[in-house]
Parts: sequence; C-alpha cells; structure tokens
Amino acid sequence: MERRSPVESIKFSLNKFLTKHDFYIKIKGHEALLKWDEIVGEKLAKYTKPLSYKEGVLTIGVVSSLFMRELNAMKPQILKRVQEKVGESPVHELRFRVVEHGYKPRVKHTPQDDIIDLSDIKLPAEDLAWIENLVSKFKGDKKAKMRYREVLLYFKKSEIARKKMGYKRCKRCGTLFKGKGDFCPACELEERLHRKGG
Repeated sequence: MERRSPVESIKFSLNKFLTKHDFYIKIKGHEALLKWDEIVGEKLAKYTKPLSYKEGVLTIGVVSSLFMRELNAMKPQILKRVQEKVGESPVHELRFRVVEHGYKPRVKHTPQDDIIDLSDIKLPAEDLAWIENLVSKFKGDKKAKMRYREVLLYFKKSEIARKKMGYKRCKRCGTLFKGKGDFCPACELEERLHRKGG
C-alpha cells in the first residue's frame, strides 16, 4: 500500500470527517457559488449573480427575463460545467430568478449609459410600415391602439439609439447587446458549451 504524504493524510482525514458529518456535501455545494464566474465564463458572469445553495439547488440571480429564459434552456450544459469545475458537486438543479431592487450588473456603468435621447430619431419608412401593420392587427379600442403604437415607436427608436451607442444585434437570437464578438453573452455561453460538449 502506497504511503500518503503528511499533507495527503490531513486532506484524506479531513475529507473523511467532513463526509461523515455531511459538511463535505454542503461545502461542495457552496463551492459552485464561489466558482460561478469560472463555470459560466467572465462574459455571462457580468449579468448573473450566485445567490444561494441549499439541498442540491443552486439559485442564481439574473438581470433580465431574457437571460433567465436563455439560462433555463442551457441548464443541462451548465450543470455539466458545474461537475467539471467543482467535481463531486451535489448540485442537481439550477434555479434562476430576476434580481431587482438595487442589484446592478457587474459591468462598468456610468449615468450616461441610462440616458437615451429619442427625440431626434426619425424612423425609416419600413419601420413605420411595420408598426402600422402590427397596430392594424391589434384588437382593442382606439385608446389601447394609440398606446400600443407609442410602445412600438419607443421600441424601434430605442433600437436605433442603442445601435448609435455601439450596441449590435446577436447573430443567433437577434437581441441587441454591447460587447465583443457576434453573440450576446447568453448565446456566447451556449455556443461555448455546445462546442465543448461536442
């Protein structure tokens, strides 16, 4: 039988003790929280926040319902990454929830990022035609149709404003995002996990 070094002996004894007292499982579960950025990558980690671990469930805060939807679709790949990065992880379920009330994405942010001036933006004819087509199909009274038109105008104008601010359209899902590459952070992670998984 091979002799263990003093460090290996301490590690073995500690793991045996922790396993016996269920601490090991709790520690391994919480390790996924600590390694979250490494699990999902720096790009997506900016828009997510590990919140808690309890009884095999890892809860992650996300900045929008778009990210929540994308991450829910990628649960199997993310769980696989948890096992790769943590090893013997008791995490068997991921839960995502939109975090509001004071949580801000971990990105460099200035007050100017929130200001979008739409007053000078003129929509092209095809955007106006698209809006009128949708409004004509909308079932509702005159006031509701007018409000719907305002929402669509705001949507199209804000898209143009964001493009002027350096946002671009994700080549996979079509959402506007600011960053490097052709894919938004959610699609970038999905592509990376897909390539790695074969």
